[in-house]
Amino acid sequence: MQIICLDAEFADNEELLELSIFDLSGGEIYHEYYRPERIRNWRTDIHHITPEMVSGKAPFREVRNVVQKLVDGAFVLTGFAVDNDLRVLSRSGLSGLEDKRVIDVKDMFWYLEGSPQGMSPFSVPSLIACANALGFDFGEDTAHSASADTEATLKCFKLLYSRFGGGEDITEASVDRFIEQIKEAKARFVEESAKGSIKVYKHKDCYKLNFGRKTDVDEKCVLFEVMVADRYKAEYELKKLLKKKEVPDKWNVYKLTPQLLDKVRNYSNEYDAEESAWCKKVLRNLSRLSL
Repeated sequence: MQIICLDAEFADNEELLELSIFDLSGGEIYHEYYRPERIRNWRTDIHHITPEMVSGKAPFREVRNVVQKLVDGAFVLTGFAVDNDLRVLSRSGLSGLEDKRVIDVKDMFWYLEGSPQGMSPFSVPSLIACANALGFDFGEDTAHSASADTEATLKCFKLLYSRFGGGEDITEASVDRFIEQIKEAKARFVEESAKGSIKVYKHKDCYKLNFGRKTDVDEKCVLFEVMVADRYKAEYELKKLLKKKEVPDKWNVYKLTPQLLDKVRNYSNEYDAEESAWCKKVLRNLSRLSL
């Protein structure tokens, strides 16, 4: 079973500059620099790849068949925050990536190391921090070249997978089980994080609504509180319901009739992953959106 670990460096996070691929044995089976076709200048402060360094190299599309064969022959793809690498590789013409099993070392670290400590899967630290937390000596002086990052990522992958499997060999079944357990754990975290409340405060002759898991407002002033399964859905639906009663230039302050106040008091909802994600996205763009 072929498992490959990869890391890429980009021009403005859009065009490939460098790609490194290691196999599970720890050997680098591919490394190359590329000349971007659209972007001529880019930030070099992280990866230190200058336009001069790649001026004589071929664009990725001219040599991608070599990488395509390696990807086609792989059962599992891994990397650190690898979704971004795969996104750019796909946009650059590499095919079949969506059909591959992918294990992100960032997710592995969260599931085995961060989750028991209450860490969010969306706030996992950098590769440098994760590698050092696992006992590897990996610092800024060696990081941010594709080869160095891939090698460090592979070391993390092997150690974390060994912890998951209790030292057993990596098999197709264990890979699928690990992927599913990480997916389920992230889904549980997101669902748990969506829980919250609507707190209603008397605000002069109006009412202020606060949506969240907790509030810094003096709890003594709370008129009533409604617990909900999904605070994002609650905020979207109630803001839409109360839109015409909103006080101009006041955030979440409304002139409510007794009937509308009762609707807030009796509000309830159920969690649905897709609906919750959509409501959360809408709320983030609320300043540009009319409910």
